[in-house]
Amino acid sequence: MIRKHLPKTAYERESLLKSFLLFFLTIEVLLGVISFLVYRIEMTDLKERIFLEMKNYSYTFKGEKFRVDVVPAKVYGYRFYELMETAEGLSIVIPVPGSKEDALLIYYPWYRFEFDRNTIAFKTFLMFLSSSLFSLLVSFVFALYSINPLRKALQMIEEVTRDIIHDLNTPLTTLRVNLKILKSRYKDEEIERAELALKQLETLRENLRPLEVKREHKLEEIELEKLLREEVEVFRKAYPEKKVYLELENVRVRADRDAVLRIISNLLENAFRHSSRGGWVRVILRDSLMVVENPAKPPENLEKLFERYYRESQRGLGLGLAIVKKLCDELGWEVKLAYNNGIFRAEVLLKNPQQVT
Repeated sequence: MIRKHLPKTAYERESLLKSFLLFFLTIEVLLGVISFLVYRIEMTDLKERIFLEMKNYSYTFKGEKFRVDVVPAKVYGYRFYELMETAEGLSIVIPVPGSKEDALLIYYPWYRFEFDRNTIAFKTFLMFLSSSLFSLLVSFVFALYSINPLRKALQMIEEVTRDIIHDLNTPLTTLRVNLKILKSRYKDEEIERAELALKQLETLRENLRPLEVKREHKLEEIELEKLLREEVEVFRKAYPEKKVYLELENVRVRADRDAVLRIISNLLENAFRHSSRGGWVRVILRDSLMVVENPAKPPENLEKLFERYYRESQRGLGLGLAIVKKLCDELGWEVKLAYNNGIFRAEVLLKNPQQVT
């Protein structure tokens, strides 16, 4: 029952954490102020109680709770029956009948007063701790309740996305079949461009699929150099104004071909699309490292570029790099982003030694 209400996506977890901290910290501040005021009130009551007990003690001198000394009255300014803090402890001075110079100092020793104060502090802390545990539970419940609108919005987005993917299948299939027919009859550059546009639409359809759905990967030997050259050639035709530099070695990996193809395609599309006008794209492949870099404006928030739907310009949907990160994690690869001296760099480290030959 509780598991059903727990957050299932990164957005829900982030919303839950922020809502929980907001509720909990607000309540904790209030509890802290209340506990401090309670402690102050208890300390005031303790001093007043000791003062009254010392006054009563001055009439009977019964009991061992207080101590008594004979002192010069002028040392204490003849301040009779007034609570004072002296070296001995909390004290009052009372006059001695028949003597103007001497007085009695009745005091409550500091070690006893410290014990009473520590007892009050401990009780106040226990009250604060128990209240904090209750506020922890209440804050968590409130936070769970607060993410419901976000969860409904995300569910609506996913439903709309699934509908779009489903509705795209039929026209994309029709386009693919007709383009094959046209290509068999005519050899035309426009047909190649239409095929490229179709490929981009199919990539977009795949990128729209929920990231949380983890599919089973089919492992096979893949020639990364060949795959990179084929994909680079596709984007070279789409962006003829961009220069391309290739530094590729013969590297093979054992991985899922569709996943690797989506990683390469998304990295290249990001580089070609966001490269400065008339710029270039460099692709490097050596040993266990694959690099795609291009000149670009400095990103506002490099750490957020892997988040789905996060984008820093009006171009794109903010899906490509999120897909790359997700698939790299599933393959056991590591992907990093860097920006130095006007160059945006994406590195994919093929960490598993068995994958690289």
